[in-house]
Amino acid sequence: MTATYAFQKTRFSYRENHESEKRTACARLSGINASFKDLCEVCRSVRNKDTEYAIDFLEQAAVGEKAIYFARHNSGKGHRRELGGRTGGWPVKSVKFVLGVVKSAHANAVKLGLGPTKIVHIIANKENTLPRMSPKGRRIVHNYETAFVELVLEESQDIVDNKSDVKKKGEVKKADAPKQSEAQKAPEQKKAEAAPVKQ
Repeated sequence: MTATYAFQKTRFSYRENHESEKRTACARLSGINASFKDLCEVCRSVRNKDTEYAIDFLEQAAVGEKAIYFARHNSGKGHRRELGGRTGGWPVKSVKFVLGVVKSAHANAVKLGLGPTKIVHIIANKENTLPRMSPKGRRIVHNYETAFVELVLEESQDIVDNKSDVKKKGEVKKADAPKQSEAQKAPEQKKAEAAPVKQ
């Protein structure tokens, strides 16, 4: 099974398992010359976050102001004060790649007319392994590995809730309208009942 086929299977399974009325925007970057393990941890740090927050966070991490928490691929990583003593680092190269993908997806969302969006799906993995030899010294295998990043943005739940609230308020107002008309008719009915019946 090739990496491309695996990506297609993952993409289609995501769309089948997350059927909803919300609109989405996606982006993908292939052939990345960076560690797929670092890319995975960077993606983990912005998964299920608002798009604007993710862009601000990655821009700060790209200049070394924010550290990335390494939950899995943390062999040889040190404990960082910025992360409360947890293992992490500053994978600036990987952060810049992920930042470019997030900005591309955000631009697609703006083009499609989506409101505030949220990162609901973001993954990174190894894509290709190209055979290479070491450039100098003892001739040993030194393969060239590439990775890919893909993500899906979705409209925030708050926007949908606000629309449903507006509909509910409209329905309540329509229901209250007949009650007001009955209240206006009540005095006239009382006068008619109080008036003596002519024989």
